[in-house]
Amino acid sequence: MPNAAPNLLPDAPALRLAGAAAPRRPGVDGLAGVDLELARGDFLLVHGEAGAGKSLLMGLAGLTRRPGSGRVEVLGLNPWRLRPAGRARLRRRLGLIFQDLDLVEDLTVAGNAALPMQIAGARPEACRRDVAELLDWMGLGGRAEALPRDLDHDERQRLAVARAVAGRPEVILADEPVGWMGPDAARRVLRLLLQLNRQGATLVVASRNPDLVPAPRRLELARGRPLAETPGEVQP
Repeated sequence: MPNAAPNLLPDAPALRLAGAAAPRRPGVDGLAGVDLELARGDFLLVHGEAGAGKSLLMGLAGLTRRPGSGRVEVLGLNPWRLRPAGRARLRRRLGLIFQDLDLVEDLTVAGNAALPMQIAGARPEACRRDVAELLDWMGLGGRAEALPRDLDHDERQRLAVARAVAGRPEVILADEPVGWMGPDAARRVLRLLLQLNRQGATLVVASRNPDLVPAPRRLELARGRPLAETPGEVQP
């Protein structure tokens, strides 16, 4: 797969939230009072019950949700002070695995997986090779020419993961990345995410399962409020 885009602000944290808050919907409390800083290459597991605010936090970090108050910086930049084109360029440096999947329904499986690399200007032959390798790893090699509507939910989720990591993003945000997968597929996906983290990508995984994967940093959310961050486990 192609190398990640060069760091424009290499000494800046990958992610910083200061007093960040986001309503669940207008007039309804959601996430509040989040202070968090992740260095390049960090790995954080965010866990909590359904409705705890995990997806809201991932939306703030992934630029799909503007903070109601507080500050969010991604790769050293305040995305909401950028023009829309600049914010779009910043978002292309992120790999987003969200629960709505957001696949392009009229592109094939291979076309969906290739999209980030094509946008980044990868050479066609490199793109084809890397997509084929990635789809094989995800167990989707035989489905490359299928459309998303022909896939079951497990396969659609694996495709969403493949697309998110295809361009070697600098930050990977994975919200319940293996929630619908069988155990073998889930192990493959988690191994891939951990490998990319070891290669330098900052990784944030959100899950209701606090034991989903060993992580050196762990943050629990409860009713939209962060509890004290706790040390996790060192990766083997």
